[in-house]
Amino acid sequence: MGSYRLIVGALFLLSITFEQGSLYAQQQPAGVVTAVQGQAQLTRQAQPTQLRQKDGILIRDIIDTREKSSARMLFGGKASVTVRELSRFEVQEETLPGGATRSTVQLNSGAILVNVARQLMKPGDEIIINTNNAVAAVRGSMVYAEAVDAARSTFAQLSGEALLRCPPPATSPSANLTRFTATEITGQGVNCNVGEIRNITEEFAALLLRPFQLPRAVGAEANGATIVKNGIADTAVIADAALVTGQTPTLPSPTPPGAPPPLPGGNIPPVITTIKLPKPIR
Repeated sequence: MGSYRLIVGALFLLSITFEQGSLYAQQQPAGVVTAVQGQAQLTRQAQPTQLRQKDGILIRDIIDTREKSSARMLFGGKASVTVRELSRFEVQEETLPGGATRSTVQLNSGAILVNVARQLMKPGDEIIINTNNAVAAVRGSMVYAEAVDAARSTFAQLSGEALLRCPPPATSPSANLTRFTATEITGQGVNCNVGEIRNITEEFAALLLRPFQLPRAVGAEANGATIVKNGIADTAVIADAALVTGQTPTLPSPTPPGAPPPLPGGNIPPVITTIKLPKPIR
């Protein structure tokens, strides 16, 4: 009788696993890979494979980029995520009451650039960026997010606005980032704090964008309608046009990075460089 119960239990668990795997395989892709430079990895149900252009991205897929590598993904035809080298992130999605969608980008390490085309967002749609110690709500904007380590994150707003806060149980006041502002979030739990808002220059913003420019020629004189149209086919144009204020800024040469130390308890190294923000706004 004991052996019979054991066999039945094993078959039941196998059936559940197979059913979950089947449902996972039947998912409609939440996104598509629009560009890959270098080596990037997609992990689906604990099975790693090489990330390639035109790959479909399912909810709960994990993306890793290697050294001197980057990738860009388009989600829902309205938002793109460009991943810098030595970064890891995943996307989750849920349907809100009324049919709106909440997409959550979980940045575990490294840096990403998130572009959201406001004109393509439906009423009630939400896009959230989570790091280990911060939550940013964006709608129709471009945000640079970097998970420096478990207790420090950096956010820079390159267009539009975003609401930035510490997750509960922290009681630190939230901050509203506007175009060309940035801040750091330090600490975890009740000790998490949103830093002072700082202004950044066009040149500094261009420096931030430099690692995210995947090889593709894009016109700099794109207007809003062109940005939306081309954003579906190639979201790089959103990043290019966001800094256009009459002229395209000159991209300065970044400081050569040093060797990164290993992250405690993990095999994904931290980002190569961290941005140094200017002095706080007075």
